[in-house]
Amino acid sequence: MSHVLVIVLIGVRVLSGAAASVDESYCYSLDENRTQWEHFATRTAYEVVRGSSSSRDYFVADCIPTKYWLLARHGTRLHGAKYINFLPQSLNKLRDAILANNASRRMMCPDDLDLLRNWRWDSNMTTDYEGFLTESGWNELKNLATREKTRFGALFNGPYREDRFHFRYTNTQRTVASFWAFADGLFGDGAYVRVHAEGEPTRDTLLRPHFFCPDYDENKRKIRGPGSEQDKFMQSALFRRTVADISTRLGFPYNLTLDQIEDMWDHCRFEQAWYLPQLSPWCSVFTKEQVNVLEYKEDLRYYYQSGHGYARAADLACFTMADMMRHLGQAAGNPSVIAYFCHESIIQLFLVALGAKKDPNPLRSDNYEAMRKRQFRTSEWTPFAANVAVVRYQCNDVVSPVKIKFFLNEKGLMFDWCERVEVVLKEGRKFL
Repeated sequence: MSHVLVIVLIGVRVLSGAAASVDESYCYSLDENRTQWEHFATRTAYEVVRGSSSSRDYFVADCIPTKYWLLARHGTRLHGAKYINFLPQSLNKLRDAILANNASRRMMCPDDLDLLRNWRWDSNMTTDYEGFLTESGWNELKNLATREKTRFGALFNGPYREDRFHFRYTNTQRTVASFWAFADGLFGDGAYVRVHAEGEPTRDTLLRPHFFCPDYDENKRKIRGPGSEQDKFMQSALFRRTVADISTRLGFPYNLTLDQIEDMWDHCRFEQAWYLPQLSPWCSVFTKEQVNVLEYKEDLRYYYQSGHGYARAADLACFTMADMMRHLGQAAGNPSVIAYFCHESIIQLFLVALGAKKDPNPLRSDNYEAMRKRQFRTSEWTPFAANVAVVRYQCNDVVSPVKIKFFLNEKGLMFDWCERVEVVLKEGRKFL
């Protein structure tokens, strides 16, 4: 496996007049923190947002884990076919123009310009491999499995037995390969060839319920159209200024189109996830605050598509919720481990059904500043390899002999409806 297999707003302006608000001093190459890696929305690399390997969140006093249920997004993948077809030409033109602009008037630091100057499209990336899991994506799932095995040894130790482990995936290469990687992490390199998994049924209401909901499709169309919160945000003074600032910093005497900006934004995020911790040259074209604005634009879309802003979100996850409760409600018997490999939408819908991370106020086009510390942040909800793990514990506790803990990306998940870190089983039944 090779290392990878391995932009509507157009306006003429006076360059000198628009440059006042632009941070010309920022240098991506020399930044020792690069906190923007944590704000790449659904293209965020899992390693920069996951919980610590040494966390004690998994420990519950006087309890032992007896059941494990996992909903996992596929790991880092390649671009889709549409992007593979047009991105090389678009990015080559943008790179050449940026370098030419900075030759006459330097707006970016020399190190960042060198990154762009040396960038080349990976010729191995063709439409034959569109959407495929990358090496980094494989490692995300394999390493997740290894860490979970360390945390819950009693559940995972021992040889593979089909009655103890139940796996299922959707019919895409990236979810199938994510399952393979997870199996290798649990049972050893190459073990996936002897591990059984269930494929996608004709009507997958467990992992793709939104595929069979006309209301979801109609809502998805509306939230991207005129008058939607995302559309209003893109027409706001803040977003227009961000477009102008990006264009100015790259040396253009006019505004780049949104398509051009999104070409750079998308490839920055994908490339950074492929090669972490190496630097993607295309991430150097944005300052940290510009990344925050672009992240919020995407969060507005997902909030109303499959987040708390969509009224039917919780309903769509009812089959998934019932499956989780059915598994955790069994005191004994097999399987003891269930793991599903899926996509971002069902994880977002499932978190809404749980009542997790709900902001007191909705995300809107006009409250960007007020929502800087929002709970709904796709970078934290559904990065590549995002996962929700739910564990049943049997406890030496007469009052609460069974406890359940929820984890989002290997971090303990708290709920407004429960004051404790552990959820008593009878409280969890509120979802059924």
